[in-house]
Amino acid sequence: MISWWGWLLIWVFLVATLLIVVAVIAFLLFRKAVALMHDLSELVDKTAELDIDSDSLSKPQIAVLAEMSEIRARHEDHKNRRGEVKLARHERRISRAKRITKRDASATEWPEGWA
Repeated sequence: MISWWGWLLIWVFLVATLLIVVAVIAFLLFRKAVALMHDLSELVDKTAELDIDSDSLSKPQIAVLAEMSEIRARHEDHKNRRGEVKLARHERRISRAKRITKRDASATEWPEGWA
């Protein structure tokens, strides 16, 4: 059986170990927080260079207060732009496919066994 001073030593060791582990974790978290603050300050400095007049930015339109004709016109413009982009992409793909598949088979040198 362990005497009372043995139990006291065990508990002192356990508490000291716990305090050391908590201190190490706190120190690591503090270093990460300092690094995060440093990164945030760099980000703020970079965004300060991009300072834009808030008046020149477009403000969101409230559809409830807008006229129905304006909403329809915006929707149609958006739809037309999407259609134009889709058609341009389609044309690019078709032209690329034609370039890739255009090959003169008569000028190709075939292996002897294939002739």
